[in-house]
Order: sequence, then structure tokens, then C-alpha cells
Amino acid sequence: MPSLSEQINNYAGNNPVRFHMPGHKGVFDPLDLTELFFTDNLYSPDENLRIISDLETRVTQVFFARSDIKSSISCGGATLGIQAALLAALRVNNIRINNINDKKYIICARDCHVSFINALALLDIEPLWVYGNFCGVFKRHANKNIIAAFITAPDYYGSLRDVRETSQICKKYNAPLIVDNSHGSHLAFYKGGGFHPINCGADISVDSVHKTLPALTGGAVIHARPEYNIREALKIFASTSPSFLILQSIEKMLDFLESDGTAEHSRLLQDITGLKNNAPEFFLENYKSADPFRIILNCADFGEKLYYFLFGHNITCEFYEKDRVILIPSIFNKPSDFKVLADALQTFALENKIMREPVKIYNFAKPERALSLSDAVKSPRELVKTSACTGRICAESIFAYPPGVPVILPGETIDAETIKIIKNLRDKIYIIKS
Repeated sequence: MPSLSEQINNYAGNNPVRFHMPGHKGVFDPLDLTELFFTDNLYSPDENLRIISDLETRVTQVFFARSDIKSSISCGGATLGIQAALLAALRVNNIRINNINDKKYIICARDCHVSFINALALLDIEPLWVYGNFCGVFKRHANKNIIAAFITAPDYYGSLRDVRETSQICKKYNAPLIVDNSHGSHLAFYKGGGFHPINCGADISVDSVHKTLPALTGGAVIHARPEYNIREALKIFASTSPSFLILQSIEKMLDFLESDGTAEHSRLLQDITGLKNNAPEFFLENYKSADPFRIILNCADFGEKLYYFLFGHNITCEFYEKDRVILIPSIFNKPSDFKVLADALQTFALENKIMREPVKIYNFAKPERALSLSDAVKSPRELVKTSACTGRICAESIFAYPPGVPVILPGETIDAETIKIIKNLRDKIYIIKS
């Protein structure tokens, strides 16, 4: 059976008269198609055609070569994957307890992405925040209906939480572990995949492959144990018009990873190591739990200046903060890219006194909850000055993007300490209308 890309290339090569979607009729891109009898359907695959089924099976085999994991594709990024993962866990939990009316809870670390918060609101699941030990939170809330635990690993800055230890705690309390692995898809091709969440005991991992692997924006895969029916959950939230350009890019990504994934990630790591040796002023010693592929340039008070200096040298980085610049490399970065970057950093270091700062750890506020997430996002709201919000109930997630980790969430009471943080982000915010 021809692959998806072969089917579409053969079709486009015939220069057909198109009386089907999309409306540009192939003018913008002849490979941009919709669901047709020969392209299959992402959310209702034809088991005779088997284009989608075989593609998803191939994802699993390229990432893990395991038969106890099933992979599903998302054309709506990790956001869609997280929504589906939570719904799938909720459904399995409801079968287990046979009571869909109980209030549902999830144990989670506070450093989660706003897409996770929004999914909790949509599904009316309440978070039980972990500020220290997961085991302690499980013990304190043993009488609650806990559907899962959720962590982010690695985070935007490359910090790697101990997934294996968290998984063991979850198994002790009979709760599945969901991992937002949006920034760690490449870990499946590093040291035998030993750092990928699935190989560390996670039940579901959401991989935003477009971030660190060669796929088009919006491409993601969700790996899960078979009892979690991810595809059926995806249908609830996904567009009924998935992008076949994204699907083809994932197929091409697999072609590349299957033959060269491990070797190219080894080469990439050598290039990153060479960069650190050539511009040591900007790098701290790697701390044990860091993703070695994430590049953080430490430069006290020079973050913005360095970012735009590099941009002036035709080098565009991902993001900057006051004391650091974040770069996201991939195996499609060439060795020459790192040479250009190293030369520019050396020039900057000659012109500026670089002082390295320790890696900052999130200091999360612990605001009181006045309304559930679900009730808060559905409540009337009003826009007011941030300075006038003390004691009021927040109506929206307040965060800087990236990394998209909220300072305060819908339904939480705004205190004076939180206002100090919000003022650095915006002058006005939405609160619940009283």
C-alpha cells in the first residue's frame, strides 16, 4: 500500500480538476488536501486502506519499538493532545468507579502550561497542586476521586523532573501518570530513549513533535497504554478538517528518524558541546536534571541586548528574559549554524562583561481558590486596572508566553503579592464580575 505522501504526490502530479476542499484548489500548495477516499480519515481510519493506522503504528515503532504502547497523531498540537489525554483518563476512571457524578480531581505540579489549565476548566476537573512531594498530596487527598497525576517534563528551560520516581508513586496509589513532554520528543532518540516519559513509566505522554523534531507546526503525537482510547477522545476537541500537510510532515519526519534519528541526535549533541566550549562565558555547568539539547545563554541583565545583537547577526533565538536567552536547536541545525552562533557570542563577550546567573527556579504563589476553574471561566467578567484587583477573583489565566505557565488561575483570589507579578505583565486584567 502506498504511503500517505505517495498517494498525495501521485494525485497532485496528475494536475486534477478539483471540486473538493480546500478552496484554493491546490494553487497555494498542491499537496494540501482534505479527507478523500485515497487519503484516509485521521479520526475514523479506514482499516482496509490502513494509511492512518499504519502511520500511527509506525510512530510507535520508530519512537519505542514496543507493542504495549499505541500512538495517535494530533494536527492540533500538544494542546489537543493534552485535552484528549485528560478526557481519556477521565473515561477510564469513570469505568473504574462506576460513578460519573463524583467531583473529579487531578494531582499536578504548578509549572504546567496554560493549555492544561484550560482543559481542566472544559472538563470540570479540579487541580490539587503539588508544591513539594507528590506522595504527600496523594495521602492528604486519599478520599477524593483522583483521575490522574500530571507533570511537565522537560519544561521550557530543559529542566527534567524525575518521571520514574513520580510514576512509582502513582502506581502505589493506582493513578495513571500523564506527562506533558511537549519539549522532549527528541528524548526518544537520546541514550536509547531512556529519558522519554513512556520509558520511565508514564501511562500517557504528549509529544509536541514540531518543537524539537522536524515536523510542521501543529504536529504532535500522543503515546498511551491501550486502555486509554486517545483517538476517541481526540474527536471531541479536534477540528474535523485536520491538516494533511502536517500529516505528511510527520510521515517524512519518521522517514528521517528511522534511518538517522539516533546518529543525528548524537551529532547535534556534539555541536552543542562544541558551542559551550567555544563560548563558555554564557554557560553554567549542566545541572543533573537538565535536557542536554536545550541551550540557555546566561547573561545577567543582558538578555534583551544579547537577543537583538544575535538577531542583528541573522541569528533568531526562541525567547529572551532579563538574564537569559533561550535557543531550541534540532537535528536540522547544521554544524555551520553553531559556528556562526559561537562567533557572534565571542564578539558579544568582547564588547560586554558577561556575568552568569544561577538558573532561576519558579517561585509559585499559593492563592486561595474561590471558584472552581469550570465555574470561573463561565462567569461574567469585567476588565479593571490591575492595581484595583486585591481581594477580587481572577477570571483568566495570567501568564507570560513563552513559557505559558500561569501566575494565577481563573477562580483564584488575587492578593497583593500576585499583583506585583501581574503588573510586570499587564496593566489591566479580567476579574469575575460581582
